[in-house]
Amino acid sequence: MINLNLAPNETFSDALTSFLLLFQPWRWKRGKEQDKVKKEILKKYLNVTHSTFYVSLFLSGRSALYHLLKSLNLQETDEVLVQAFTCEAVILPIVALNLKPVFFDIERKSFSANPIDLEKKLSEKSKVVILQHTFGIPPSQREKILSIIKQNNLVLIEDIAHGINIAKIKMKNAKLKNHFFLLSFGRSKSLSSVFGGAIITNNKKIAKKLDSFNLPYPSYSLIFKLLLYKPIAFITKLTYKIYLGKIIHFFSQKFNLLIPEITKKEKAGEYDHFFDKKYPNALAILLLNQLKHFSKTQNQRKKIVNFYLKNLNNVISYKVQGTGSIIRFPLLIKNRDKILQNLEKKGIFLGRWYDSPVAPKGFPLDKVGYRWGSCPKAEEVCQKIINLPTNNIKLNEAEKLTKILNDVIYENQNHK
Repeated sequence: MINLNLAPNETFSDALTSFLLLFQPWRWKRGKEQDKVKKEILKKYLNVTHSTFYVSLFLSGRSALYHLLKSLNLQETDEVLVQAFTCEAVILPIVALNLKPVFFDIERKSFSANPIDLEKKLSEKSKVVILQHTFGIPPSQREKILSIIKQNNLVLIEDIAHGINIAKIKMKNAKLKNHFFLLSFGRSKSLSSVFGGAIITNNKKIAKKLDSFNLPYPSYSLIFKLLLYKPIAFITKLTYKIYLGKIIHFFSQKFNLLIPEITKKEKAGEYDHFFDKKYPNALAILLLNQLKHFSKTQNQRKKIVNFYLKNLNNVISYKVQGTGSIIRFPLLIKNRDKILQNLEKKGIFLGRWYDSPVAPKGFPLDKVGYRWGSCPKAEEVCQKIINLPTNNIKLNEAEKLTKILNDVIYENQNHK
């Protein structure tokens, strides 16, 4: 079985670390790992020093964004510009603070900002731009976008929740007055501690504000459930073929042992303050374990991405650089739903990031002010996008996947 949506980031080492922590509750809330993980994120993930940048940790990326926006002293109805082809976690914090999201279109080269449409959507009320590195691919016209932001004296939040190609970003040269980086450590992200998020900045004043919020720690029962995720997900994936995994997954959901990535409240278009909590030490320990193997993971991703680029060249309608920052390899295909159904019959379950201008599909777009037709390129991509795994997939599995995918796509495109 190849399943992108189930534990794409988890190894035996992750599962074991989390399992052992279940029996060490004295380490769950506070501990030395909280400070250590900040230094390791800067050193291994962003290649900068602790003395240059500041890290503020939260229980989720959406909570990190909410509190950053809250720290900027914005006025109600001020505009935050954000691309279509994104997720609710980016939009809901904006709306919750009575700010106005303004959507701009994307380009196909990087599935990120189109600077022409971005500039067109600016107004006197524009205060913040969120620049998304979709799938971990750097915006292809990032320098031009930075120039637009600087000229208009806007705040820049680079959303690197999916991942970052640090060679292209050059963090040390970040010279904008108000420049922030948003990270997420959710279960499907480049680094996973099941939940978690961070704001990184060289703005000491805002960093102090972020650290001054008197947020509570998650309860012991919530941390317990978060620690259950990695071992349950690992065993489920390992035993899925013999149906034991299906049984484990079914009962885990039935008894609410796994915290969902998106709550019912969020799916209904409302920000959920449930995640406004401190980042607990237990999750810092899980993140440190992933950072320990980060270089190896990046090399694996790069190998798989380059394999896809070479062996899916008849399917790819754009060019991306083969790097280890890409957490989901994007493809645009016709007859997507039919093709995905055919693949599922063969034991291959792929992703659809994103199948709506604001994912997940079915999210009430009217609640966040999105108008159909305002971002045509993003809307077109939403109808065709599928994602392939780049981590926790062996080369022989990637070979099997590309062969089946090529055959299924060819069959559907030529079927009369």
